[in-house]
Amino acid sequence: MGKLMQTAIIKQKQFYIYELLKTGLFPDANALQQWTIRELRHEYERHQLQKKQRW
Repeated sequence: MGKLMQTAIIKQKQFYIYELLKTGLFPDANALQQWTIRELRHEYERHQLQKKQRW
Protein backbone atom coordinates (compact mmCIF):
# COMPACT_ATOMS: atom_id res chain seq x y z
CA MET A 1 0.00 0.00 0.00
CA GLY A 2 1.34 3.38 -0.93
CA LYS A 3 2.17 6.09 1.56
CA LEU A 4 -0.61 8.33 0.23
CA MET A 5 -3.21 5.59 0.69
CA GLN A 6 -1.99 4.89 4.24
CA THR A 7 -2.27 8.58 5.11
CA ALA A 8 -5.80 8.76 3.69
CA ILE A 9 -6.90 5.72 5.69
CA ILE A 10 -5.41 7.10 8.92
CA LYS A 11 -7.13 10.46 8.39
CA GLN A 12 -10.44 8.79 7.65
CA LYS A 13 -10.18 6.68 10.80
CA GLN A 14 -9.29 9.76 12.88
CA PHE A 15 -12.29 11.61 11.46
CA TYR A 16 -14.74 8.86 12.45
CA ILE A 17 -13.18 8.48 15.91
CA TYR A 18 -13.33 12.24 16.51
CA GLU A 19 -16.96 12.43 15.40
CA LEU A 20 -17.98 9.45 17.55
CA LEU A 21 -16.21 10.92 20.57
CA LYS A 22 -18.19 14.15 20.08
CA THR A 23 -21.44 12.21 20.58
CA GLY A 24 -20.40 11.43 24.15
CA LEU A 25 -21.39 7.80 23.75
CA PHE A 26 -17.81 6.62 23.35
CA PRO A 27 -15.58 8.05 26.08
CA ASP A 28 -12.52 5.94 25.24
CA ALA A 29 -10.62 6.77 22.05
CA ASN A 30 -8.27 3.85 22.62
CA ALA A 31 -11.13 1.37 22.30
CA LEU A 32 -12.24 3.00 19.06
CA GLN A 33 -8.70 2.72 17.67
CA GLN A 34 -9.17 -1.04 17.67
CA TRP A 35 -12.23 -0.82 15.42
CA THR A 36 -12.00 -1.16 11.66
CA ILE A 37 -12.93 1.74 9.39
CA ARG A 38 -16.00 -0.20 8.33
CA GLU A 39 -17.16 -0.53 11.95
CA LEU A 40 -16.45 3.14 12.64
CA ARG A 41 -18.30 4.26 9.51
CA HIS A 42 -21.29 2.07 10.34
CA GLU A 43 -21.53 3.47 13.88
CA TYR A 44 -21.06 7.04 12.61
CA GLU A 45 -23.82 6.62 10.02
CA ARG A 46 -26.12 5.06 12.60
CA HIS A 47 -25.72 8.07 14.90
CA GLN A 48 -26.14 10.52 12.02
CA LEU A 49 -29.44 8.84 11.11
CA GLN A 50 -30.66 8.96 14.72
CA LYS A 51 -29.69 12.62 14.92
CA LYS A 52 -31.74 13.43 11.81
CA GLN A 53 -34.76 11.50 13.10
CA ARG A 54 -34.82 13.57 16.31
CA TRP A 55 -35.21 16.82 14.37
